[in-house]
Amino acid sequence: MAMKTHIILCIIIFIFSAESTAKQLFKVVVGLSKPPYVIQKNNTGFELELIQQLLTTINKEPEFIFIPYGRSEKMLALPDIDAVMTINKNTFKNSSFISDTYINYQNVAISLKAQKIQLNNITDIGNYSVASFQSAHKLLGNKFALAVAKSPLYLQVADQEKQLELLQLGRVQVLIMDIKIFLHYLAKQKENIQLNEIDIHALFPLSPYSVAFKNKTDVEAFNQTLKAFKSTSEYQTLLKKYNF
Repeated sequence: MAMKTHIILCIIIFIFSAESTAKQLFKVVVGLSKPPYVIQKNNTGFELELIQQLLTTINKEPEFIFIPYGRSEKMLALPDIDAVMTINKNTFKNSSFISDTYINYQNVAISLKAQKIQLNNITDIGNYSVASFQSAHKLLGNKFALAVAKSPLYLQVADQEKQLELLQLGRVQVLIMDIKIFLHYLAKQKENIQLNEIDIHALFPLSPYSVAFKNKTDVEAFNQTLKAFKSTSEYQTLLKKYNF
C-alpha cells in the first residue's frame, strides 16, 4: 500500500513539474500603445505578435506590462521583470543581454506645408518648436539632442497620438515620430489633417530595436528562434497583416 501511494505521489509530482516547466511565465515590459507596432487594448500589433510568437516557441509565456516608454529601460533591474522590448543600444549599454535586431523604426520629422518649415538637416530642428516620443533625445543621436536643446520648445509625449493634436493646434511646429505610427494616427483622425497638407522630412537613419533580457541564455535562444522564424510563411503572413 505504501509503495502504491509513493508511486501515485511521484506521478502527481511529475505531472505538476512538467506543467510548470513547459512554459515559464515571462514578464515583458512594453511601451504604451503605438499602432501598428503595439496595440495595448487587445495585445495585438506587429511587434507584440512577433515577440509573442518567438517567446512561445522557446517555451516562455509572455505577460506584457505596459508602461510609458521613458521608464522602460530601467525596469529590467526589478526582480520580477524578465525582459524589456523595443530597446536601443544607445539607451541600454550592456550588449551581452541584448538580442539581435528584431525590428527597425523609421523616424521622420513632420510639419505642416502651410508653415513652410525648412529642414535640410537634423541641426535645423533647433530652429523650431518640437514634440517627440519619449527618450528621442537618447535614441536619435547627439546631433538631435543638441538641436532640441536649442529649440524654443521641446516636448516629449508618452501618448504619441497627442503629438498630432499639438501640431494641429499650433502648439508645436515639428513632430518627430515613426512614419508608420504617424500614418496610422493620421488616418484615424483624417477629418482634421490631410496627408497632402503634410511635409515629411527624411532626416534620420533606421532605428534598430532589440529585446533586453535578464538572462544571457534567453538572448541566445531568442536569437536562434528569430533567425529561423524570419524564413517561415508565418512571418510573411505577419508582415502582410500590418503592411510591413
